[in-house]
Amino acid sequence: MIIHIFNALAGAGKTRACVRYAHRLADAGQKVLFVQPTKHLITKTIADELQPLNPAYPVQAIHGGNRISKSVIADIVAHFQKAAPGRGEVLFITHAAFLLIPYVERKAEWTLIMDEVPQIDCFEELCLPDTHHLITPFLELVPGGAAYGRLVTREDARGSGGRPMSLTTIARNKHGDALFDVLGSFAYRVTSDHWEVSADQARYERMIRGEKEGGVLSTYSLLKPSIFAGFKQVLVASACMTDTMLYRVFMAQGIVLKPVGGTLLKDLRYLKHEHGDRITIFYAAEEAWSKRYRDKRIEGEDATVLDRVRQAVGSLVGTDPFIWMGNTDLRDDFFAQVGAGRLPNTPHGLNSFQGYHNVVVVSALNPPPAHFHFMEARGISGEELRTGGYKTAVYQAVMRCSIRNPEDATPKRVVVMDRDTAEWLADLFPGAAVEPLPGMGVVPRKGKAGRPRQHASNAAKAKAHRDQQKREWLAQLDLINHTSLVTGRYPVFDQEVRGEMREFARDDISLLERDYVTVSPTPLAPPRTCGTAFASIYDSAPLDHVDHEDDDVFIAGLRDLHTRVVAKEDAGVFSPAHFDPDKAAETGRGLDNVTHLRGIWLDNDGGDLTHTAFAALFPYLRIVVWNTASSTAALPRWRAFIPTTCAMSMDVHALIMAQIERVLNRAGFWGKRQLEKRPGLKDRRCHGFDESKFNAASLFYLPCQAKDPADSFFIDYGEGDPKRGPLDLHAWIDECILNLRAKPEPAAAALPDPVALLPTAKPPLTKAVCSKLQAMRDALEAEKAQTSAGRREAWISAAIERWRETAPIPGTGHAGFFTLAAALHRAGLHEADIRSKLYDEAGFAHSPRERRGEIKGILTSLRRRGTIGRAAR
Repeated sequence: MIIHIFNALAGAGKTRACVRYAHRLADAGQKVLFVQPTKHLITKTIADELQPLNPAYPVQAIHGGNRISKSVIADIVAHFQKAAPGRGEVLFITHAAFLLIPYVERKAEWTLIMDEVPQIDCFEELCLPDTHHLITPFLELVPGGAAYGRLVTREDARGSGGRPMSLTTIARNKHGDALFDVLGSFAYRVTSDHWEVSADQARYERMIRGEKEGGVLSTYSLLKPSIFAGFKQVLVASACMTDTMLYRVFMAQGIVLKPVGGTLLKDLRYLKHEHGDRITIFYAAEEAWSKRYRDKRIEGEDATVLDRVRQAVGSLVGTDPFIWMGNTDLRDDFFAQVGAGRLPNTPHGLNSFQGYHNVVVVSALNPPPAHFHFMEARGISGEELRTGGYKTAVYQAVMRCSIRNPEDATPKRVVVMDRDTAEWLADLFPGAAVEPLPGMGVVPRKGKAGRPRQHASNAAKAKAHRDQQKREWLAQLDLINHTSLVTGRYPVFDQEVRGEMREFARDDISLLERDYVTVSPTPLAPPRTCGTAFASIYDSAPLDHVDHEDDDVFIAGLRDLHTRVVAKEDAGVFSPAHFDPDKAAETGRGLDNVTHLRGIWLDNDGGDLTHTAFAALFPYLRIVVWNTASSTAALPRWRAFIPTTCAMSMDVHALIMAQIERVLNRAGFWGKRQLEKRPGLKDRRCHGFDESKFNAASLFYLPCQAKDPADSFFIDYGEGDPKRGPLDLHAWIDECILNLRAKPEPAAAALPDPVALLPTAKPPLTKAVCSKLQAMRDALEAEKAQTSAGRREAWISAAIERWRETAPIPGTGHAGFFTLAAALHRAGLHEADIRSKLYDEAGFAHSPRERRGEIKGILTSLRRRGTIGRAAR
């Protein structure tokens, strides 16, 4: 499917160009569905743009102001059914109506023109602590990754009293039921083929259990591209198109968005804003604007930040008239000045305010934090979401004033609420000045300054990186488990991923061949073990590798071990990693000895998170918990085991651990290290998990009774609960809730002053010997370039250049860093120089701390092979 996009600046005549295009199509006998945000804009477009063209074809608008029946949607469907084939016409409807149309008769005969992008992301909260039973019997939540599941309809369910009922009945609401009217939009999205509706798994289950606190149905809906499928042609027009959520989300899904050209662009008044020097953009605060920040009290004053903004705006504009836009909770007389005119909250296309030269936007339009988290899991960063929802709305409001008229030379003043938005606007108006709003004084600030503003990265590039990262993790699962979900489709990619995995590297054959490290052959069979047992934490040789039969058998074994009354030191230790002591020469159970892992193990040393609350955060996972030897009723300590659907690599294990920690953080629980690094956190509850045990090579004491057997417990949260099951590694990768964007490339080192690069001046030569000495000098310089010193510098530079090209890419650091070290030694550097170089170059890695931690082992490995200390040849 191809969607044509028409990216035009506000005020450039985008709607006019679209109307003229629709006119040409209809005049040629084609049918056009023209969709606009509001019925007011539809009326204005027909009167001002289409009627002057004297259309000879039918033109009709269907909306709430002129409906024939009780339902606008029914009127629209009837129009499609009655439309005469082969006859040109233009039908105008609103965005809201378009999203609710269930069916379009002879859809392939209609060209769709969307004037402005529709809202494709929808966050909705329904507070239903006592009435959720009216709708949840018709819902089923299909678990996804770490946090979200998809809501689907259960048409076989029945309503109260056994009467046939379904979400479709609620969505259609044929009889105008007032309660159904409240639930109708949500019910429609769940039943529609064009919406994907998700819910937070933990919160949904709490509501189902009848917990009054938090009995809120929070849903996240995304419009699917399928709503545009089937039309003869689709054209979507918008200002700042590449910043919209439609563009970002659809690009992330691989939809082809093709820019228009030709006649449509020629019909525009301008392609860029000029005369930016006439505009001064004032900002009220350094902080990102939000309702919470807006309503903060200013220290020492009986006033809020918004009160200060109102005073400052009054002082700035004086008696000059201005227009303003704000949230609906602000009264129309919020600004008491005479001449203050309020804009509607959807001001698209309005031209009646061009006599104003001052505009103020105090709206706070950010979605709640939960929606930011959900969209981040879909590959949309918080900055992109804020730009697409808030900043573009500010731009539309600003473009209602005289800026819309390029011929108006009057100086303009624009007041926005934060610096980030002011600078984003200034980019659209080259030459515009950005200044702080006078009179704001000292307003609340966060504990530390925010990050410098950065432009949103290219959507296609972000999608490619996210897809590539997921494909690598899935390929690692294939290689570990001998499956072919990904590697079957990408055989060459299979070998690339395998070559970067530490699980397949072996010291006994890791001989450097040029700049590449050879790895061990692929195992002949998938892994059949679920971990390694050791007699004590001091042993490096395994006591046994535990075979994996199934989860029930393994958990039964843990339960049996729990009955033992032994000292902690005699309980034995276990790791979910399979260690091969012959895999690395220096270690027996280090990361270099790991071949795979199965299951997630966690060690809780006591905190604010109970095991019951932990299990509730992951309502679809089978979680087994038991006491530690030192656990008491007053200070419970416990361990947890979560089975996984298959074995995994160390990278996938790290990904799962990071997502578990993210869920804990969103629920308000933090690790000790996190609390130390973030002293400004208000909610400082500690989850209690030992963060050092998030390492893939960690050891855990096996179950046993507590010192006081009365304090012992062993609970299988999956026992007898069909909803709970093993952690689906593939789903947690596909539905990853982490930000998988590429890390920014390291800033290029500042170049030294060109003067410093000039060669040292040589003593002047006498005229008599100048030519001979010059020839000799040139010959010596040429020979010097071929000496070992010259070659050494060339080798070092080439090795560093190769390392820096791949260093920021996740998953490449370990092998690349060792390759760099080997190349440095072959260039003849001494061990101290190699160490210094490696320490500096680790700063370019995706994980600098991890790379610096490897330096000692790398040098040991090179020294063991007799490579360090040899004379350079």
